[in-house]
Amino acid sequence: MLAEREVKLDATIELVVDDAALVGRIEKRAQDAIAAGQTPRKDDNAAVFDERLREYYKKTAALIGYYHAKGFLRRVDGMKSIDEVTAEIEQVLASL
Repeated sequence: MLAEREVKLDATIELVVDDAALVGRIEKRAQDAIAAGQTPRKDDNAAVFDERLREYYKKTAALIGYYHAKGFLRRVDGMKSIDEVTAEIEQVLASL
């Protein structure tokens, strides 16, 4: 697809995260919505997130080794604050 568009891949960014912590964040977001009198998003539950994780590990995670071997993989700590993650991604992109 990239070749058809004459676009070169310079890097792949992996957001390194803790699966259990992400489930906790989603559950907290749902609890916060309920506490505020709002309806939580229908995908804010552990079962939906677990299914997404399974799909990620089946279809996407396998590519990490491929991009690492090619020298394209850059890792960013996805557990930091949004601003810190954004800054790290910007640093990766600026280094290219």
